[in-house]
Amino acid sequence: MPPAPDFEGVKVKVAHVRSLGLVGAFLAMMTMLAAIGFGFLMLFGKALLAAALVKFLWPAVFSVEFTQWVFGSEAVPFYKVFLLMILGSVVAKMLRPTTWGR
Repeated sequence: MPPAPDFEGVKVKVAHVRSLGLVGAFLAMMTMLAAIGFGFLMLFGKALLAAALVKFLWPAVFSVEFTQWVFGSEAVPFYKVFLLMILGSVVAKMLRPTTWGR
């Protein structure tokens, strides 16, 4: 087996590594968060829009007593409506099996 080469005193320069630093890490993190946000909107966009619409229109349609009975609070909690919309879309797709694959 030949002896290992001696690299002492050899400097390797990688272009623009120092210039990225914190700014590059921040931009990479923002790109990753944008991709996650876009994926979240693609998965839950309809449920998110429907939940926002229900939260906005609920007080105009139903009384405070009914809201208290249904949700246990005087205001409509967004996360509960959002989860109900997700569950409703899953049930609707299960009742129409032709749309499962799409």
